[in-house]
Amino acid sequence: MSLLWLFPAGFLALAALLLPLLIHLARRSEQRIIDFAALRWLSAKPRPRRRIRFDEWPLLVLRLLLLALLAMLLARPALTGVLDTQPRVAVVPGVDLAVAQRAVGNVDAQWLWLAAGFPSIDKTQAPQGSQPVSSLLRELDASLPTDAPLTVVVPSVLDGLDAQRPQLSRTVRWQVLEQTTATERQTTIALPQLQIRHDEAGKPGVRYLDAAASAWRSARPQAADDTVAFNGDGTLRVWLSAKPLPADTSTWLQRGGRLLVDARTPVPADAQRTPLWRDANGVLVVEQVGTAQGHWLRWAAPLQPANLPVLLDVEFPAGLRAVLQAAPTPRRALAATMQPQTGTTPYPQPATELSRWLLLAVALLFLLERWLASAPRRRGQA
Repeated sequence: MSLLWLFPAGFLALAALLLPLLIHLARRSEQRIIDFAALRWLSAKPRPRRRIRFDEWPLLVLRLLLLALLAMLLARPALTGVLDTQPRVAVVPGVDLAVAQRAVGNVDAQWLWLAAGFPSIDKTQAPQGSQPVSSLLRELDASLPTDAPLTVVVPSVLDGLDAQRPQLSRTVRWQVLEQTTATERQTTIALPQLQIRHDEAGKPGVRYLDAAASAWRSARPQAADDTVAFNGDGTLRVWLSAKPLPADTSTWLQRGGRLLVDARTPVPADAQRTPLWRDANGVLVVEQVGTAQGHWLRWAAPLQPANLPVLLDVEFPAGLRAVLQAAPTPRRALAATMQPQTGTTPYPQPATELSRWLLLAVALLFLLERWLASAPRRRGQA
């Protein structure tokens, strides 16, 4: 443990120590000369040289100490390396607290919810809703002292996970309770709905998209000539035409719409192209095009088996759906398989500032200074 100053320039305020010295010199007890009739005719003797003298030493020292503490307060003293070994117990909201306390045992620990802000269990009710467990574990690990033991109480089925097993800087006691939480409902992923506009050359490609939609068990695509405007915002628009994109489609694309265009559709020269899907032979099937108007998908060749053999592949519907609709990240798993690993570097802990204790000392010294300055004996001298 060591002391440091977060704002050393605050010590410039020590120059204010001259103020009480000057005040005490200016207001020291005055000596009045009283003439006596019997002594007025005596010859005057040389007066002794007067020395600098301070009165009210306790009050002066108290004022100097008060100003010195104020300067230290401005310099923001702090302690680093403070040893904190108090255990912490983090409980996932939804877990039965009585069961958790019996499972953890008689531990003199600080209990908190594994939720945003890590509220104390004794002071707040259990937070509602799903919690991002993995990210909260990493945040809690970063905020706790390095030597503080951590116990995490979780249900047997854990929600709020991300794509990887948590990795922390400390060994965690992973307490799994045989209960599940209802914080997250099972969601159903909507199947892609296609809306196709085509010209004569692009019309043969509709059959392959129709077959893919049937394999998805989705509704049949809404196919029409490219002179017919698109309708609705909840579908994936497919433009199988050599004509430029309609103005309303470009506006819809800028608002975040999803679009798949033919290989013959004009593309700006400054567009950025990123390969997204290649077949088993490495032939490019679909690429992403990025322009100032937005991002859309583009077939690498016209929808004909001679150009894209993958159209006849049995895996074509699954591959197309993976491009159009990425699978969501799993967020639920058995808690027993998600115990955090160790190996990350411990996070540097912030310094513990002493401002609150200095403020308390300043307040007490100020009250003592006011009491001494207004003591009855000083009023009597006045």
